[in-house]
This record gives sequence, structure tokens and C-alpha cells, in this order.
Amino acid sequence: MYLAPKVDEHFKSEDEVVKEEIPSWSELLEEEEDSVGVVEPLAIDTIIDSIDTLIIDVNRFSPSYATHNASTLPDSLKLKGSKIAFKRLYGFFEKLESINDSDNVPLEVFHWGDSQIEGDRISGVLRSSWQKSWGGSGPGLIPAIQTIPSLSVRQEHSGNMIRHTRFGQLDSTITHSAYGPMATFCTVKGEGQTIVNTNPSGFKLNKVWPRVKFYISGAPLGGNITLTGNKTPYKAFNIRPAKSGNHQEIEAKLHEGETSISIGFEGYNLEVTGIELGSNAGVQLHNIPMRGSAGILFTKLDVGHFQKSLNDRKIGLMILQFGGNVVPYIKDKASAKRYAHRFSKQLDYLKSIVPDAAIIVIGPSDMGSKGFYPMLAEVVESLEVAAIESDCLFWDLMSAMGGEGSMMIWSEEKPKLASPDLVHFTPKGARIVGEKFDISIRAEYKSWVEWRH
Repeated sequence: MYLAPKVDEHFKSEDEVVKEEIPSWSELLEEEEDSVGVVEPLAIDTIIDSIDTLIIDVNRFSPSYATHNASTLPDSLKLKGSKIAFKRLYGFFEKLESINDSDNVPLEVFHWGDSQIEGDRISGVLRSSWQKSWGGSGPGLIPAIQTIPSLSVRQEHSGNMIRHTRFGQLDSTITHSAYGPMATFCTVKGEGQTIVNTNPSGFKLNKVWPRVKFYISGAPLGGNITLTGNKTPYKAFNIRPAKSGNHQEIEAKLHEGETSISIGFEGYNLEVTGIELGSNAGVQLHNIPMRGSAGILFTKLDVGHFQKSLNDRKIGLMILQFGGNVVPYIKDKASAKRYAHRFSKQLDYLKSIVPDAAIIVIGPSDMGSKGFYPMLAEVVESLEVAAIESDCLFWDLMSAMGGEGSMMIWSEEKPKLASPDLVHFTPKGARIVGEKFDISIRAEYKSWVEWRH
């Protein structure tokens, strides 16, 4: 969430930001032994319109920390929202329970956020937990050029490849806005190569890649993609000529146990909007960090291209974690409400594209020493109101941390849970945040399961 000078998404160049020390991921990966727990009878208070013949597996994996239901969950961890918003969440649970090994598409979760989720922080914990419960594997969407070390995969690139983003400093030479769901694409001018390896320190299921997909937007003269792996033999694919804003998808199966792939791109101004590693069933959770973003860029993306990028996906949940970047520049309640109003337009836009998906807004974390950002609480409150009025759910991260002043406390814990900047979490802190959010989701899930029984 690198602090930006304006709310209107004109931010510092990433080159101007001091590089952070590459974190150690060992604390984030302190996974407990897999345990399968039976859901105990619970008191519930939910509203659903109908009952069908869905069969729920009550013996699936459940992490040891998931002990609450919706009624016993502490107020600081509770999701807030309208009946419509909760109904969409229950619809997500239904889709989870409808997952079958014979599916040919996964159930997808998009986690967009600012730099607080860079490196697969928070998202990785959720993905690992949910894939253990409902199946699936792989990290999901990754960019062709990865600038931030990630827990999900190890990645490098070479050749004539240039990265463009719709967040941060914009490239004035780009005359379109077809950036795709990651709000970033890579232009290949001639030839380029991306090498992706499993991360030895990563979550186990991140290392299982049954298939890979390539997403292409513009290809003025067409192009080619080549693929080789340490277990997968050479494969080649043609890219048909297309203007920017087109959406092409190319899929290839990978051999079992694949741990390293080399992808060759060839074309004139070929625009690669993403690479996707994962499975054809289960859960696919995409970690999409946007450094410096306030989360008000979705409506600025090419409408047709963005819709085409999402329409063929089975999306069950969208998580938006933004707000921290505007906190230092909000001077009064009115400006906090203006920002939240603009943010609500993004929620309405996403709902119009994927109307049956659940949406959860995660508010900003605590930041700085107590009282250092006097309008932080106003931003959190304004985002909560905007989310609820848009029939989305809201999860108060600052409250989950312990309220105002908690970031300082987290920074003084041993091991430290917050970085010295008092803005970002350490890997250990990010793991705890991910688990707390998972506790909240699974509490609602437990109550929903008992209601269904």
C-alpha cells in the first residue's frame, strides 16, 4: 500500500519507491498437520429463500483454528452486510459444496488489493486452506513479468518485454485501457521468455500445476507461444492476429509433477495479460496486488475486454482490500465519504459483470502509531457504509487487529507481526490476518451448513 499523493490514482512511479528487503516466508508457512473435523450442531441465524438437494460433506478438512460459528464469533471478526450480501455469500458456499472432481472449470476467487497483499500475503493462506477443503491446486493468475518476489512461484523473464500497469504511473504511449483483470499487461516486442518454477518454500498445493493458460489481448501480426518443462515436452501454439482489446485464451496440459516451465513469446507488440497455473476443478484463488492503488481503477479498464476476461470464468467470490493509500491524504469526513462513494461505483460495476458472485470489502489495517493518521477511522467507517449500501459484505481489518494503535503493538510482538514502517505486515503478521479472515468466513459457513442440515 505504498502511500500515494492523490486519491485520483495518479501515483509515484514504482521506480521511485524504495525497494523493500525480500522477506522470509518461513513464518507464513507454519502449516499445522491436516485435520478433518466434523461440524458440530450449531445455533444459527441466517436467511435463505429455498432448500435444494445439495449434499454437504461435513467431514472435509477444517483448520484447527476454525472453531466458531456466526453466533459465537467475536464482534471484531464478524462480517457485516445486508441480507442480499449474505445471501450471495451463501450462494458461494453452495458453489463450494457443488464442486466435483469431474468439473472442467474451477470455482474462482479474485483477491484484489494494494501492496498489503504483495508476494501472495494473506491470499496464500486462504488459498491453501480452501484448496485443502474443497480441492484445486496452483496459484492462479500471475503476470508475465513479476516485479515482486512471491510465495506462490519463483519467476524470471528475459528478452524484449515491457510491463505496463493501470495503477501507479501510467505509460502515456499506451492508447487503450485493455489491461485485463490484473490491471497489468506485458508487451513483447519481438521475442521474450518467462520462466516459472515452483517455490520450494511455498504452500504444497501451489506446487501442483495440471495445466497452464495464456491470455493475450493485442497481437497486430499474430504470434507464437512455445512451452517446455522439466517433465512436459515441447509444445507450440499460434496466436491469431487481433487488435488490442481482444481476448484470446490458450490452454496447455502439463505433465504430472511439473515444477518448472519455460514460456517463449514471439510477436510484434504482442500483449500478454496473464499466465494462469492451476487445476480444472476445485478452488482457484488469484492474488492480484496493485501497489499504490486506491481501488478505484476498475471502471477505467476497457469495458468490453474486462467483461470478456471474466465472463467465461465461474467466479464465486471477489475480495477487494483497499483504502490504506488514501488515508494520509484524507483531511475531513467529507473527503472520506467522497472516496467511499467513488469506491462504491467500483462495487456496482463489478456486480454488473458478475451479478451472482459474493463481494467482500476488507477495510484498511491500522497504520502508524496511535493517532498518527487521525482520519483512518473515518475512511474505515465510510468504506463500511459504502460496502453495505452496495449490498456487499465488509470485514473490518483494523478491528480484527485490535483497533486503533494495534499496528504499533503488532510491531513490538516477538516475532514481529508488523514492519518498521507501521503500515505493512510481516509474513507472520500476514499469516495471522489470513487466518483471522478465514475464521470469519468459516464461521458463516458452519452456521450455513447447520442450517442446511
